[in-house]
Amino acid sequence: MSDEARSLIIGVLNVTPDSFSDGGTFLDPEKAVAHAWDLVNEGADVIDIGAESTRPGSAAVDADEEWRRLEPVLAALADQKPKARISLDTYKPMTMRRALDYPVDIINDISGIADRLTLETLAKRGLTYWAMHMHRDPAQMHKDPLDAAEALRAVAVFYESTQKTLMDLGFTKDRIWLDPGVGFGKTDRANVQVIGQALAESVHYEIILGVSRKSFIGRLLGITDPKERDAPSKMLELSFLLAGVRGIRTHDVARLKKLRDLVVE
Repeated sequence: MSDEARSLIIGVLNVTPDSFSDGGTFLDPEKAVAHAWDLVNEGADVIDIGAESTRPGSAAVDADEEWRRLEPVLAALADQKPKARISLDTYKPMTMRRALDYPVDIINDISGIADRLTLETLAKRGLTYWAMHMHRDPAQMHKDPLDAAEALRAVAVFYESTQKTLMDLGFTKDRIWLDPGVGFGKTDRANVQVIGQALAESVHYEIILGVSRKSFIGRLLGITDPKERDAPSKMLELSFLLAGVRGIRTHDVARLKKLRDLVVE
């Protein structure tokens, strides 16, 4: 079955010392590359590599440090050529441009949208762009989160305006994926409701969703260890598969692949 006929499984690879679920585990480039292959072998269609934690309250890192963490992993994967697309999780234009020398197919931008020149360059090079809605920035977003009504309005406007802007800059509709930003500056009620909104909007937009191990699941279900949130994450992810969203970001690729095999013939 073609990629266009199914939800893509996006395996998360954090090359960071401080990500909420696995910070430091894959900071070493050799371990990061080995985990990328594990994700591919488990069934990931895309490996989403990030070198800066964006958990609530996290501190930013500069572009040079971000690239220092990323470059050896990208170089190794360029040589080894795994059968998966590579996504780069960054909001920094300098990092996006540096990545053009490597086999990066997708930019995953949590800031929502980069500068015009960078976006025009990405569009001309044929990259896919994932734009995410975020209220404030990671260091501040948890201090004054949007309630449900505010979040639903803001995300609806974000979908429409972002797609229009990116198409005006040269991206085709199929290369614009929109993420409502579950857990990024929203209350727990808002997180649940923007998920429902995203599932409904998946008939109009290419929607990407990521809920894997997120803290709102822990708060709602009383699960403190992020890795113990995999099972409830899967139940949400199953609903995403059934709705036909374009992509699902997950830490637990193997079990999501099993669920997709049940949903998609």
